[in-house]
Amino acid sequence: MSVRFIAVLLLGVVLITVIGELPAYAQCAMCRTALENSPEGRGMAASFNRGILLLLAVPYAIFGTVGVVVFRAHRRKQAEDRRNNPYIPKG
Repeated sequence: MSVRFIAVLLLGVVLITVIGELPAYAQCAMCRTALENSPEGRGMAASFNRGILLLLAVPYAIFGTVGVVVFRAHRRKQAEDRRNNPYIPKG
């Protein structure tokens, strides 16, 4: 694959994404206005926002946990290699 082909493909994907997003963005503004104008709507909007935050937090927690486990295993392996290597001075 040439660089030109990849650039054209990437540009096409970006254009399709931008064009497809415009009608959805307009609907979001209308829904937000409808929800903010009523007390029940405000409560629903607050619950919806908390749900979004929960959905955002779970992947970060999972990847963070995996990252910490991998980092600790790497550090533990490095320390073991240093202890077993006669060419690294102790101290």
